[in-house]
Amino acid sequence: MPRRFRVPAHRRSVVAVSLVSVLACVLSACTAGRAGSAARDNTLVVDTSFVYKTLDPGRVYEQTGYLAVHALYESLLTFEGGDVTEPKPGLAESYEVSSDATRFTFTLRDEATFSDGSSVTADDVEFSLERLVNLKGSTAAYFEGLDVAAPDRNTVVVTADEPNPNVPVLLAMPAASILNADVVTDHGGTSGRDAASEDRAQSYLDRTTAGSGPYVLERNEPGEQLVLTANDNYWGDAPAYPRVVVRNMEAQNQKLTLTRSSSPEIALDIAGTLLDGLPPSLSVSQKPDTAYFSFVNTDPEVSPVGSRPAFVRAVRAALDYRGLADLLGSRSGPARGLIAPAYPGALPEEDTLEQDLPRAKQLLADAGLTDPAIEFIYPAITYRGVDLGTIATKVQGDAAKAGITINLRPLPLNAFLEQYRGGDAQMGMTPQALTYPRADSMVRVMSPGGVNAERMNWTDDTASAAVRSTTADFLAATTDEERVTAVEAWQHAMHRDSPYVLLGNNSGTVVSTPEVAGADYTPAGWIVDLAAVRRAG
Repeated sequence: MPRRFRVPAHRRSVVAVSLVSVLACVLSACTAGRAGSAARDNTLVVDTSFVYKTLDPGRVYEQTGYLAVHALYESLLTFEGGDVTEPKPGLAESYEVSSDATRFTFTLRDEATFSDGSSVTADDVEFSLERLVNLKGSTAAYFEGLDVAAPDRNTVVVTADEPNPNVPVLLAMPAASILNADVVTDHGGTSGRDAASEDRAQSYLDRTTAGSGPYVLERNEPGEQLVLTANDNYWGDAPAYPRVVVRNMEAQNQKLTLTRSSSPEIALDIAGTLLDGLPPSLSVSQKPDTAYFSFVNTDPEVSPVGSRPAFVRAVRAALDYRGLADLLGSRSGPARGLIAPAYPGALPEEDTLEQDLPRAKQLLADAGLTDPAIEFIYPAITYRGVDLGTIATKVQGDAAKAGITINLRPLPLNAFLEQYRGGDAQMGMTPQALTYPRADSMVRVMSPGGVNAERMNWTDDTASAAVRSTTADFLAATTDEERVTAVEAWQHAMHRDSPYVLLGNNSGTVVSTPEVAGADYTPAGWIVDLAAVRRAG
């Protein structure tokens, strides 16, 4: 079934970067003040707390790296703004999917060029995707089972060894960015099976760019700043800002800086309660894309109380979901399901969870659980503007109203992860975000047999028939529509029968000054499309 799209406006034609205003200022002997103002107006400043190890697309995984890589490189498909329901054209102008979702044929656009002026070809796509898999980095596992072929210069065929309707979504990830194969090979890169040990291109790709994106890398100062400048050979419309400076800054300082700024500037970490007190002149773009949940160990030897299904159900009934939403600063309201509202498959508003203290007490009484007590661990950190301790304290207080004693034990992050991953925690809490904008990663890690389930000692043998069947139905679905229906049923089954207690959602956020427009938060992974940010008015 063919998929053909309208090409995004900011990537349609070849337009050189315009420096007319700057040159005119120089030729007319502008004052230093006006020249400084022009330079400032042509620079977009991005404040964020740095989280990245590399800018090599085949190895990138952290959010700051994704932000930069999305601006420096392009993938076959992409997403526009905050909408992640359907991939849009990137380097591929169209694609076709076989009826069994195992064969995907992409047609490259003729006009696409790399930053050195050379054409983007199917061979570059094949090299880039094979290198990604063979580097065996953090994202490589999502592309295993995919075979890539280049039958001609403008055609790429991706074959999956089993039905996988998410292939187009995977190929929109920054990790699937397309590199200039000749340039990367000349600087030590390889796509061979031994790439994990033999590829030497990372140091080169951390200093410069081998992509086709709207920007090129001018400077990479780890821990301090990234400087991007417009790509003179970009095949699409030039970005509004010829220069972008991404600065490393703590969230509290981001808020103070943006409040005082009169320049084109955006901040990426002012979230949760940090949004309180922002001047109304600042614009806020949000998408609720993170689920917070409590986990309860199903092993009676680890958690004699928590392993009782009635206990988990009683905790669910005891929680004040509206109060938790207020603490999280969630504009989406109280929790509904394990899939956050930003993504396809999220449950509708009518499924919003409600507190029911009488039911909580009755569940405990019917199970013979008198004054149950349990230890609750959580990482003693602030995440997206929310002190996790405030959430844990709220859970403790709500549970107490039903007669449940929760003994809180805050831990340093490393200590929390050690106990959580070791399957030794009686009960605890953590946020969970999707690796890419589809429910698959959540279903696979949370269902019996998944990584999170193993940490709760929850297996197929102890899971309900409803959980097992809805998980199987989801994984067997071959279309987006089928998977949305299946994941809704899965969430209902998990709410009834799993060892997870959904607490609420938090949102990714982009805050911008009045000088800019189009700074839309996206749950696609790259936070904001820097090339889509434009001057206000």
